[in-house]
Amino acid sequence: MRRALAFLFAATTFASLSLVAVAPAQAQEEEARLLFERGNQHLARGMRSRGAARTRELQEALDAYLGVLRLGARTRNVVFNLALTLQELGREAEAFNYYSQYLREFDLSDADRSTGQERLEALRPRVAVAQVTSTPPGAEVRVDRRDLPVRGTTPLELALPEGQHRLFFSLDGYGDQTAQVTVAVGQRVDVNVALEGEPVAVQFIAPGGGTLTLDGDPIEAGRSVPVAPGSHVVRLEVANAAPVERRFEVQAGSEPMAITLSATAGAGSARIAVHSNVEAQVFLDGIPVGSGAELQFPALPGEHVLRVEAPGRAEASHRFELRPDQTLSLDVALGVRPDNGGLVAGRILTGVPALLALTGAGIALAISADLRGQWDDWIAAQNSGGPTAQTEANLNRIAADLEAATLATDILWITSATLGTLAVVMMIVSGGDEEESSIELAVGAGSIAVRGTL
Repeated sequence: MRRALAFLFAATTFASLSLVAVAPAQAQEEEARLLFERGNQHLARGMRSRGAARTRELQEALDAYLGVLRLGARTRNVVFNLALTLQELGREAEAFNYYSQYLREFDLSDADRSTGQERLEALRPRVAVAQVTSTPPGAEVRVDRRDLPVRGTTPLELALPEGQHRLFFSLDGYGDQTAQVTVAVGQRVDVNVALEGEPVAVQFIAPGGGTLTLDGDPIEAGRSVPVAPGSHVVRLEVANAAPVERRFEVQAGSEPMAITLSATAGAGSARIAVHSNVEAQVFLDGIPVGSGAELQFPALPGEHVLRVEAPGRAEASHRFELRPDQTLSLDVALGVRPDNGGLVAGRILTGVPALLALTGAGIALAISADLRGQWDDWIAAQNSGGPTAQTEANLNRIAADLEAATLATDILWITSATLGTLAVVMMIVSGGDEEESSIELAVGAGSIAVRGTL
């Protein structure tokens, strides 16, 4: 019973206060160091032993080195000793691969590199090797199954079991590829794959009302379009303005792009100038036209809706009509939107634990009531028949459990009341009102000079 009460109290308090115990990094580093030293000791004993004792010591060394890798302590000495252990155990293909990693992944002295290369070459005649490359390099390689761990990144040499294998290649920004390879002991087979770049999202920002084409095909301004790697041409045609063409190159694996096109001013064209009190994103008729505190961009005459937004600010929009040859200036004032995230989080972090503590207090109270009933029953039995050694032992147990349950109830009631009070206070506290935003015509708006251009 006391164990159950202790568990109840500990679990409820843990959930209420959200305490998380994190093992310090120093302890993990120390564990890796001790494992590495243990592996070295077993490896040294294994090299001196014979028969079953040798195998046992080498296996202990192997387990220790693998444990070091699982702890994330991947150093050149660990990888080399692991390769040496596998070689002594006769697991030559695995030893070859770890020697290859040792030479490929670490900055080695000339002497260390020479030693590693000699051991690698000594194993080469006894293993089947695939020399794996890709265009471009850096692709992750898996063998036989796509869900297995990565064996390395191209270019790399892999020792494989003799026979046929399937290699899986993956690289961010490129489509996955596979290749079949058949390897034989004592031979090296070259495998190369050309990875095809996946389309990159490109957003084309242009004035509305015109015709926008990509490589001759119509596209919609303001939307992102998947574009294959290579050279492309985007063309904008707007009435009363000269056509605009822009050539651009998409690199495979590149980040999403944004390309802005502005119609060259001509007869009847108009412009809009936006002056904002903060750095903001500006949209015209739902299409993004740029960001900043000062913007100027072309637009077709007619009715438009301007929307301006910025992080932490209340959004503003304004409908207006633009006349031919007009440059319209708009002053934007975005009000502050209060950040109530901390207040909401505080309500959750106090309210939920308060309910948990209240639930735990109710359970502890029920246990206390049951124990008190047992206490009363034992007292009645003593008064009628006299105490015995077994009766006194039970009374001591019940008394101890009742004391623990009462203490747990009191602590959980206090915890629930304290956190509940804080939660109520946070519910009452207001996060503040949102300031209004506005867009107004600038004084003397007409044909004006602005300080920045899009």
